[in-house]
Amino acid sequence: MAFPHLQQPSFLLASLKADSINKPFAQRCQDLVKVIEDFPAKELHAVFPWLVESIFGSLDGVLVGWNLRCLQGRVNPVEYSTAMEFLDPRAL
Repeated sequence: MAFPHLQQPSFLLASLKADSINKPFAQRCQDLVKVIEDFPAKELHAVFPWLVESIFGSLDGVLVGWNLRCLQGRVNPVEYSTAMEFLDPRAL
């Protein structure tokens, strides 16, 4: 994903939503890390509610998010380590 400098927050959010459907899990995590590192908090303000819901699911249970509860290192070690690395507070 190319990130032109100072994108409109709505365009950034639309791009992330489209990527969440079209890209593999590891690529989505890498793109999210890049977005979080490259964009100022003011632009990310519109992205964070969607990001939290897409990772952890919705409060009403309609969206399961990344289904972290069922993610196991023995079953899918690559996806598990990718998710743990993304969620590690020391990684950023």
